[in-house]
Amino acid sequence: MTSTPTARHRLNRTAKLILASAMLGLAAGCAAPPPDAPAGASTAAPVWTFQAQAIDLVPGLYQSAYSAQSQRLYVASAVGRPPVRESRIVKFNPADQRIEAAITPAPQASRQDGQIQAAYGIAVDDVHGQIWTTNTRSGSATVYRQADLALVKQFPDNAAPHARDALIDAAHNRAYVSSPAGNTIHVFDTATLQALPGIGLTGAGEAPKLMSLALDAEHRRLYAVSLNTAEVFAVDTATGRQVARYAVPGAQGASGIAVDGRTQRLYVAAQKSGDVTVLDARDGRVLQHVPTGAGALNVAFDPLHRLAYVANRGAGTITVLNDAGIVQAQIATGSAPNHIAIDPQGVAWALVKKSKNDPRSDRLVRIEARR
Repeated sequence: MTSTPTARHRLNRTAKLILASAMLGLAAGCAAPPPDAPAGASTAAPVWTFQAQAIDLVPGLYQSAYSAQSQRLYVASAVGRPPVRESRIVKFNPADQRIEAAITPAPQASRQDGQIQAAYGIAVDDVHGQIWTTNTRSGSATVYRQADLALVKQFPDNAAPHARDALIDAAHNRAYVSSPAGNTIHVFDTATLQALPGIGLTGAGEAPKLMSLALDAEHRRLYAVSLNTAEVFAVDTATGRQVARYAVPGAQGASGIAVDGRTQRLYVAAQKSGDVTVLDARDGRVLQHVPTGAGALNVAFDPLHRLAYVANRGAGTITVLNDAGIVQAQIATGSAPNHIAIDPQGVAWALVKKSKNDPRSDRLVRIEARR
């Protein structure tokens, strides 16, 4: 593993605002209700405005995770198709907008073509001071130390085939890894760093292909969304067993999921249909269906301001909804927004991948909600 600390490297301090005045007007109260809003749905005007700032980062951005303990944002990036030789894990300080450290993952020992254990998904474990990354190309996972990004453990290849998302359940010392290659949530012990039996999920028909994961720690529920079958699965984190399955009507290419633990609502983003469906997590009832934009890939929920942020990769926008399903803003990020992390202050950190026609590099977009 190659270390490339950049503690003295200051990022572009003139990072530009990307909200045009027309967009600010929309956020301030000009948004129309979604065209297919259910009868009786509120049509109240938006009450939030948003300030967005773009910060150039490293190439190949995929996912990020915020550590409340270290108050740092950790970012996973990987470039190109196999053999993947460029990938970085970045430790970013939001306070002064600097990269404090960055490392390149170690070579994949089972290959001789220079491919490294490239990082795609990422999660923080604040109990043990570690971060977990998923190595999609090798079907593995890697654990690093938060403090200095030192390697703690590399799991064997195919420990989690085509590993996508990682999620930490601190209360049960568990790391969960999803895989669109199958119907299993792969499970690891975060205290012993050992692989545990996976959680196989059963759908109504064909086997689900699992994408994003979400955790409601208070109600001991782990949620997973299926790409091919438009289903949401609920797992009891105390027993590790599937306890519910909900269909998501109208969703095509469901890939993102977030949960509001207070109201027990699920937000499901679907790429092909370009929308978000809101479900009652207790019984699977559809509460709302909101078009957001082409390629709605991921969604994150801010419990402080009670806002849901949707990354519309195809549209190059981020849609912000309040907890009543009212669109608060369409924020133009350009290129391809890929993933969103929320910090404890309610600031959203969106990763935007550069497209071939985009003159700017891959970037981190800081979004702050204001009343």
